[in-house]
Amino acid sequence: MTGPVVVEVYAPQPRPQELAVLLAACTRAAAAHDCISSDVKSSEPPLGVAIVRHEGDRARIELGLRGVVSAEWSTRDLTFQPGDDELERYRAIGFAIGTLVAREVDPAPSPPETKAAPPTRTVPPSRPAPLTRRPPPAAPRRYARATWLDVSGSVGLGLIPGPPRVGGSLRAASEIVARGAFGVAETSYAERIDDPSLRVRWLHMAVGVGHPLAPTLRSLGVQVRLMLGLERMELTAIDGTRSAGASRWKPGLAGAIDAHWDVALPVSVVVSAVSFIDPERTVVKVGGEPAGETPAFGLSGFIGLRIKLH
Repeated sequence: MTGPVVVEVYAPQPRPQELAVLLAACTRAAAAHDCISSDVKSSEPPLGVAIVRHEGDRARIELGLRGVVSAEWSTRDLTFQPGDDELERYRAIGFAIGTLVAREVDPAPSPPETKAAPPTRTVPPSRPAPLTRRPPPAAPRRYARATWLDVSGSVGLGLIPGPPRVGGSLRAASEIVARGAFGVAETSYAERIDDPSLRVRWLHMAVGVGHPLAPTLRSLGVQVRLMLGLERMELTAIDGTRSAGASRWKPGLAGAIDAHWDVALPVSVVVSAVSFIDPERTVVKVGGEPAGETPAFGLSGFIGLRIKLH
């Protein structure tokens, strides 16, 4: 029996490199038969079809071959370790498909009979039963809940008017529901630049919840967050050798949107925009003269790295 084996991989779709590794391993294990993807045109009718569902740390393979008299589908389930490399997972799936093909097409010969064989008669060969493709069974997806850390640098509005503030932040988040709502806690520090006469520093702490806007994307993601925050602002006015300072704590509400790109898991690039809503603006005066005030809607931009812990 000749002809290629068509491999169909259901969502999530593999990357081109992962699909190539799967097909190469499948062809190697299937010996005389090639494994091709469903979008490749073949000059020969396919020997059969392999349907793959790769969901998290599990994979299910269903193989149907038109050369098998029973025309039944063979299935195999694979379970991976959480730390397994993604390319090696697809390589293992390819070897499993090729092994199933080799076992079904070229089964091991039966041991010879010790008794004399009865008289035989010639029977015209029958046409192989047509392969009936059936849809894969619907199975609920199971995903592990993720936990990650974001380490970012920031730039944003300071006092108005005046130079911006720069700093950094540390954010920790953990999913409450897998690929759904998550809890988040963060702390950040920023300092006003380019004004030696008035030093202003901000310490910000917040807790809240978030939710992905596009949970089905493979390597890109967008999330929104809503947080209750507490911000401490410290001011130090400097005049020659003299200085005077003041500070205050103020609660507020923060809204944010994050976009991340998985460049090399478990590390991703993350970009964020955060607005801190200040219900009571603070006016800063130095020597009785206004030096600026806090914005009603503080806006800061963040760029950094996301490290997936689980």
